[in-house]
Amino acid sequence: MSSRALAFAAVLVLGASGGAGLGCAHPNFFPGTTILRTEENQQIFDTLEQYRSRLTQRNVDGLLVLASERYREDSGTPRSDDDYGYQGLREVLKTRLSRVKSIWYEIELRDIHFDEVTHFADIDVFLNGSFELASEGGDRYRRVNDYHRFVLAREGEKWKFISGM
Repeated sequence: MSSRALAFAAVLVLGASGGAGLGCAHPNFFPGTTILRTEENQQIFDTLEQYRSRLTQRNVDGLLVLASERYREDSGTPRSDDDYGYQGLREVLKTRLSRVKSIWYEIELRDIHFDEVTHFADIDVFLNGSFELASEGGDRYRRVNDYHRFVLAREGEKWKFISGM
């Protein structure tokens, strides 16, 4: 084989392997996670960002738009006297957010689980934030650094909170 033919063959082989490497599709993940950036996952992520933004703005009506009318909260206790639904959520948000003087809040996405039976999405996050609360005894500061779970359900074209707000 002539040197010219050998050089041409080498270019073909290198070009084919280099082109194959460029054409490979790599999965697109949310930063710092192994969660694929699918259209559905992006919609959930956008809903969490709307929640975070409206919470920091202390926008009660905006937060209620994100909640399902099926919303239920058990407050993390076995008692039933502190449980509430969608109607109670308005009062809880108004009462708690009226005391907030300043707020800084981040939501770090950790995992998304889809329940094939309930059609809910369990969203595991890490919350990082600080609040300045007005109180009769003087302003207080509170830090939040903890794992949390939001439960969302698709209602029409939107994802709505079922619990966790």
